[in-house]
Order: sequence, then structure tokens, then C-alpha cells
Amino acid sequence: MSRRLFAFSAIVSLFILALSGCSKPVPPQGGFEKPISIGLILPMKGNYATYGTLCKNSIDLAVDAVNNNGGISGRKLEILAGDDASNGNIAKSIAEQYVIVQKVSAIVGPYTSQSAMEAAPSVDKGGVPMVAIRASDPSITQVGKYIFRACYVSTYQGTILGCFAGHDLGLKRAAVIYNSSDPNSKTLIDNFKKEFAKFGGVLVSEKSYDMNTTDYTTQVSEVAKASPDVILLPDFEDKAGLIMKKASEMGVKATFLGTDLWDPANLVKVAGDAAVGSYFTAHFSPDDPDKKVQEFVSLYKDEYGTKPGESAALSYDAISLVIEAIKQANSDNPAKIREALADLKNFRGVTGMFSFDKDRNPKKGGIIMKVEPNAQVFVKHIKP
Repeated sequence: MSRRLFAFSAIVSLFILALSGCSKPVPPQGGFEKPISIGLILPMKGNYATYGTLCKNSIDLAVDAVNNNGGISGRKLEILAGDDASNGNIAKSIAEQYVIVQKVSAIVGPYTSQSAMEAAPSVDKGGVPMVAIRASDPSITQVGKYIFRACYVSTYQGTILGCFAGHDLGLKRAAVIYNSSDPNSKTLIDNFKKEFAKFGGVLVSEKSYDMNTTDYTTQVSEVAKASPDVILLPDFEDKAGLIMKKASEMGVKATFLGTDLWDPANLVKVAGDAAVGSYFTAHFSPDDPDKKVQEFVSLYKDEYGTKPGESAALSYDAISLVIEAIKQANSDNPAKIREALADLKNFRGVTGMFSFDKDRNPKKGGIIMKVEPNAQVFVKHIKP
């Protein structure tokens, strides 16, 4: 058993004992300060278990770096590992235990929007700051002032893409074909339109379809009449790919833009050559030449033998934000840590430069990736 796996197993065992009503371990005596407790809510089992492991790997790296350096004001960080198996009800139960029984100083996670939405009310009521990892649903942080997130909100991608299309590509005529079943699509489109207009761009056509649509001839025909030079497709790659393929068959010449919903490998399988040359948003790329990013990539690869992806990077930023807030607050008091988090300005993470808006969503921009026949290629970091 590896050192990390042994340590993780030991922590999980302590956590299970605590949830069972057993007494918390007595902190070391003889001058050692009581550790600062941070609770994790990650999917270590179930459909998202792979992502949970990636998140835990990065969190271990950040916490080890602090503890091996003497901790924060002489106090070590203690990580409590809670497994929600990407189940909202379990996430809520873990959150309540952290707030009421464990009395943690902060919470990192959950990973998914569903779990975050279930955990958030208990966390906010208990007055403990929580930094969700990849929970991008806009409504999550609106639960209360103690709820933050490390990823950008899903609708913010419209702003990122509007800036890229107008400023970097110099395009002027945009169309959008979107899934009317997505409750956040209209906000994303509005954000795109506003940002695109700053560079002289105009939204010339807007067509929708429902989740059961499989033939996009009508939508593509209507959009083609407006002669767009860029088409925004804010849906999963199965739908976006079919639209691209249809547009290619009908002779439409335009640059396609998408969001982090795209899986580029699957997109190429669906759309073929029509997908090549399109762009999409991402949270992170290990190929980003930024010095901070490359330091993280090297650290992660040295420890785990592979390059980190988005989940690892977002969780590294989530725990790093909490660590920085504890340092700024110089306290383990949750209310003081919450205030320090809200006040952070231009904190340099590996997924961007963090400042939080009034709803505690990060204003940090995002990555633009390009689809190539057999790869996805880093283009640049965009911060509107």
C-alpha cells in the first residue's frame, strides 16, 4: 500500500468513527497546536469515483506542502475525507456532520452540482465556508453567503466566447443554435451577445431545438440565410456534432464555438472533419505555458506519474483558496475565513487569477481549446 493510500485510509477510518458517534481523537500534547480541520466532500465511489481520486490527489499535494513547511502559524492542516458517491443526500448528511459534529473550519467540495445544491443549505445555515469544485450551476452560490465555487459559472462561458470571437478571431456576424431544454442557455447566449458587441459583433440569427430533436436541417437552413461567420453551439457534443455535420453538408462556412460540455474526441467521431478547427472553453490545460501552471503540472506528474486534468486543477485551486483565506484571516474561525475568501483579490491559481463577484463566483476567465483531427490544442487564456 502506498504512503498516500495508507494515509487516506487512516483518515477515512477516523472520519467513519466520528460519524458513528465516537469521540474525536485527542490532539497531540506537549506544545503542539490543535490542527485546523477542513472537510472534503468528494465522490470516492460510484460513477464519478475517478474524478474524486483526481481531486483528492491534488488536495493532498497542496496540504502536504503546507504541513511540511510548518503549517499555518505553527498549526497543521487536518483533512477529513467524506465520500458522497456523487449522491446529493449523502453529501447533505456529510455536510451536516462536518458543521455540527466535526466543527470544521471550511469545506472543499462537493464535486457535482447536484451534491453541492443539497449540501449548501446546511453549510450556509451552519456558517461554514464551502468552496465547490466543479459545480457550475448558477443557483448554487445563491443559496447563501458562505457558498463559493472554484470553477466559473456555466453561463460565464458566453462572455469568454464572445470576447474570443470578437477580439481574437475578429469575427462580426454570429448565429446560435441552442437546446431550448437547457434552462441556462438563454443567459449564456445573452452574455455572448453583450461581450461580442463590444468588438462590433452582431448576433444575426438565433434558432432553437428541443432535447428530442435529431434532424437539424430546419435550424441550419434558417441560420445559413443570415450568412454568419461564427456559430455558437452550447450543447453536448452529440447534438453539436450533428449540427456541424449538417452545416458542412449544406455548405455553411463558419467557425464553430462550444463550451466545456464538449468532449472533443467524441465530437470528431460524430461530426468528422466538420469539427476540425472549432473552438471550445475549458477550465484548464496542462499545455498552458503559464509558469504557475507548469509548476503544478511538474509537481503532480512527479508524484502521480501523469499530467493533471481539469478536475485535479480545480480541486487544487479550491483547497488553495481555503488555505490562503486561513492565512489572511490568521484564524480557524469559519466566519473570519469566509470574509477573507470574499475579500481575496487577484489570487493566482492554476486555473486563473481569482477574485469573487457579489455572488461568490470567480472572475478568472477561462481556457480556449481548438479541435484538431486527433487532439485538442491549447490556444490561450481569456479573461474578459
